[in-house]
Amino acid sequence: MYKPTKRVMMLGVSSAAAFFALCAGIDATAGQVYDSSNVGIANRVEEYIIEGNDADPVATLTNGIVKASDVFNPGNKEEAVTEEAVAEEVVNKASLTDAKVYPQFQDRAVVTADSKVNIRTEANTDSEVIGVLERGGVCLVKEIGDEWTKIASGTCEGYIANMYLAYGDDAGEWSDSNGISRTATVNTATLKVREGKDENSDCVTLIPEGEEYYVYSVSGEWTEVCVDDDIRGFVKSEYVDVKYENPRAVSVEEQAEADRKAKEEADAAWLAYLAEQEALQQQAAEQQAAEQTQVADQTQPADGTVADQQVAAPAAEQPAAEQPAAEQPAAEQPAAEQTAPQQEVATEAATQATTQQKVTAAPAGSTGVDLVNYALQFVGNPYVWGGTSLTNGADCSGFVLSIYAQFGYSLPHSAAAQSGYGVEVSLSDLQPGDLLFYSNGSGIGHVAIYAGGGMVVHASNKRDGIKTSNYNYRTPVKAVRILGQ
Repeated sequence: MYKPTKRVMMLGVSSAAAFFALCAGIDATAGQVYDSSNVGIANRVEEYIIEGNDADPVATLTNGIVKASDVFNPGNKEEAVTEEAVAEEVVNKASLTDAKVYPQFQDRAVVTADSKVNIRTEANTDSEVIGVLERGGVCLVKEIGDEWTKIASGTCEGYIANMYLAYGDDAGEWSDSNGISRTATVNTATLKVREGKDENSDCVTLIPEGEEYYVYSVSGEWTEVCVDDDIRGFVKSEYVDVKYENPRAVSVEEQAEADRKAKEEADAAWLAYLAEQEALQQQAAEQQAAEQTQVADQTQPADGTVADQQVAAPAAEQPAAEQPAAEQPAAEQPAAEQTAPQQEVATEAATQATTQQKVTAAPAGSTGVDLVNYALQFVGNPYVWGGTSLTNGADCSGFVLSIYAQFGYSLPHSAAAQSGYGVEVSLSDLQPGDLLFYSNGSGIGHVAIYAGGGMVVHASNKRDGIKTSNYNYRTPVKAVRILGQ
């Protein structure tokens, strides 16, 4: 568990010093003027501790009335400030859950264990487990005890052992150091994304207020964000609100329901696979029978003379059981005896059949709405640079290429090249199905399909895959209409 940080120690010494000074009888006469020399002891002690090199800042500030050693080793037992009293004052002055550097974690904690931790109904290991919180998971701190903390996260409220938690600013520092994903939401009307951490650096695009972007790094006044796969740049930290995406707790009931659904899906997939294999085996058997019939037809004489029929008769009269095994019709061979090439063809056909069953066929019409509705079913599928597969992965131009191919249009695999097709239209005259193009600072680097209502659907980046966004989530530079042209 992360220990109380230096800020707690400073406030503890400051509080104790100020309190002891009062107990020791520091004079305050009527009409005395108070300024930085005789008030704000706690704050000044903190400044001395952080910035100064004074061996005993408490004695310096109190003109020798109180020494640092007096705080925990007082000479006057009756008026002594006990260690317990100081500790209580520290808790009151500065909670472990304070978060000034990472305000998102104010009154919160994160799990620092190597794996999931249990959430229990009581503060002991014998009580019932009501849920789990995985490594990096966040929770609201309700009460910190000696060994256990009462927390709330997701639908769970219970206890987690203190040793597995980091609190307040320490929770933020841990999340920062352990790869917890972050997003940045723009909090100003229009924000420039620059090529480098310098206000004189080139602006590669503009992003609008309210849009959310993945954060690569935060270094002081600059935050590095990902807009799309072709743009990774820097914005001023003061103009974005950075949020850590720590997971929430999962209750026992929620986990049981998730397990049940996963089992149902696995069982359904297995039954579908068996059905496909059976269908393929039947298809292979029918194909072999057809081929055997075709061979027999080719060997039968065309004139059908009596002599030919007499030659063929003896072989036909032999009992079926006396035929050599090698001469049995191919259709009667067990399916397991298919050759390896046949099995590979069958497996590939099964995979293609499964994929096609999951994808709705493109409509016969060619309206922009039809195209958009077809494209939207692939939202959530992966982004793969250079890919054109709507299910297994595509990049931005590969996604557009494959969608338009379903409607009879052939486009190149390049956003810049696609911008030269169709008819250019105004951004104020957009219709569903139009293509929007975006600059990466040096040229067109990204393309999206306008979905209507101010939204686009596009293959964005490896983290988000195929997604929807506001059409101006970055600055569009061109729009073209291909449908109907």
